[in-house]
Amino acid sequence: MRHEQESDRFGVPLSNLQAAEKWCKTYDKKPCHVPSRKEVANLAPKKITAMLITWMCDSPTEIIPSRAQIAEVKAVLQARPDADKLSALITMCNNYISGD
Repeated sequence: MRHEQESDRFGVPLSNLQAAEKWCKTYDKKPCHVPSRKEVANLAPKKITAMLITWMCDSPTEIIPSRAQIAEVKAVLQARPDADKLSALITMCNNYISGD
């Protein structure tokens, strides 16, 4: 994976990330982190699961992931050597993509 791809946050613009951060501070909400491709590929299963669930289910409007973004996340998860440990998260991604 090339460096610029590793640090990419699945196409979420920096301005959206900054707006979401500002919203969280304004309303005293826990910040939502949009993971990079490198994080999705390498973080421990428990950590990336928590991060992705928060992004998919509890993020400010500015950074709510699209179905296409979650499809990209799913592809990265499936390419991991420990993908079998992430089957519940991959299923959640499938449900998000299909709108369930």
